[in-house]
Amino acid sequence: MNHYPHIFAPGKIGSVEVRNRTVMSAMGTNMSDHGFVNDAIINHYVERAKGGVGLIIIEVTCVDTPLGLNTVNMLVADDDKYIPGLAKLAAAIHAQGAKCFLQISHTGRGARRKNIGAQPVGPSAVAMPFSYMMGFGNEEPRALTIEEIRTIEDKYAAAAVRAQKAGFDGVELHACGYYMGQQFLSSTANIRTDEYGGNPENRSRFYTNIIGKIREACGTDFGLVVKQAVMEAGEQGGITMEEGMFYANKFLTAGADGIEVMGGSWKPVPDIDDIPSTADKPGRMLGLSAVVRKAVLSMPGEKKNPVFIGGGRTYLPSLAEEALAEGKCDFIFMGHGLLAEPHLVEYMEQDRCGEARPCIGCNLCADDQLSYNRHIRCSCNAVLGNGENDYTMEPAAVIKKVLVVGGGIAGMEAARTAARRGHKVTLVEQNDHLGGQLDYAVAPPYKDNLKQLYPYYEKQLEQRRGRPAEYNGR
Repeated sequence: MNHYPHIFAPGKIGSVEVRNRTVMSAMGTNMSDHGFVNDAIINHYVERAKGGVGLIIIEVTCVDTPLGLNTVNMLVADDDKYIPGLAKLAAAIHAQGAKCFLQISHTGRGARRKNIGAQPVGPSAVAMPFSYMMGFGNEEPRALTIEEIRTIEDKYAAAAVRAQKAGFDGVELHACGYYMGQQFLSSTANIRTDEYGGNPENRSRFYTNIIGKIREACGTDFGLVVKQAVMEAGEQGGITMEEGMFYANKFLTAGADGIEVMGGSWKPVPDIDDIPSTADKPGRMLGLSAVVRKAVLSMPGEKKNPVFIGGGRTYLPSLAEEALAEGKCDFIFMGHGLLAEPHLVEYMEQDRCGEARPCIGCNLCADDQLSYNRHIRCSCNAVLGNGENDYTMEPAAVIKKVLVVGGGIAGMEAARTAARRGHKVTLVEQNDHLGGQLDYAVAPPYKDNLKQLYPYYEKQLEQRRGRPAEYNGR
């Protein structure tokens, strides 16, 4: 029985046919070998393809080293030498029935001198607002010349050609966060007065040029999506909603197939109005997607069946189904939820989401990479970023009776894992409920998402009671 007919209906992004309406958002892992694809990266994405995702957008990939690097182990596509590894990755994803786009980008003023060995560059000599989460300094970038901008445009197009040669179904242009795409669109980052600045039309030129060059080089059947911040809120100012809609319409009329709708803000320091991601509500970007989709579809200009990808903690299938049914978006993006649980989409399809490992919103996956240049990690998924991201689990050679003392998170995970390997496990806890120090962790305000660990582990342990071992990596 198909419980969620809209989620699991096939769809198209341009000419690319996707088996369902789920999209894994691009999220960096910082696990490449000096820009090259390796087994850790392949295993990471293949597990999500096995888990049912329709379209996988591969993590942010640099079009111009070293100036465009975000982290030292960022994927790279600025030379043909990277094509064989990218081809191996695309083929492995396709073998599991999913489609794949490569996200291509230049970090611009978001780059750090310690990583690139030079002063960062950007549309203007305006330092990025200090980001307390990501550990950036406030170094002023060097403003690019027009000739340099056009060269970078060509490098984007060349990276798209490499992705196409490697067998990818399309590319995504990164225009949100602290990356160069958004920097050109923002009136606070881009204070140029030439053809690349001064008004929304000129500020959009960098990406409309890139879209045109990709279409000329790759043709119209190659997928092309823009991940776009349609607004910048907060005291720093920047992209207004009206400008964001204008930009989205410009990109679609220039030849893009779709927009992944995002929003954001910059603040020098956090304040009382900030709600941490440990309390983010489900579907937090769906309303924004609905507004942008309705507005842009009514704007002038020829657009060929554009799609809008919305989401934001859309791990509840009922919420995603409703959003698609009501036309708030055409596809649902999923990010950190798929880091915590690679098989989230499969669980959704089988109406077994209570068994999916939850994302608690701690942001460790991003913070450790950007602040400390570490590999991606997850507080709830021990495999993520560990060695080669291998989710296989061998049965125990000798079955033992295992006693686990303490029903906190560590104890419950140890019991769950031992039982999966085939051991006979007894878990003891002195309190009248499981959780241990989680009781203290959820006590402060804005820790709502941590509470998901209680029902998850209770269900996991109940299911393991008297159940044969499983070795499918979940």
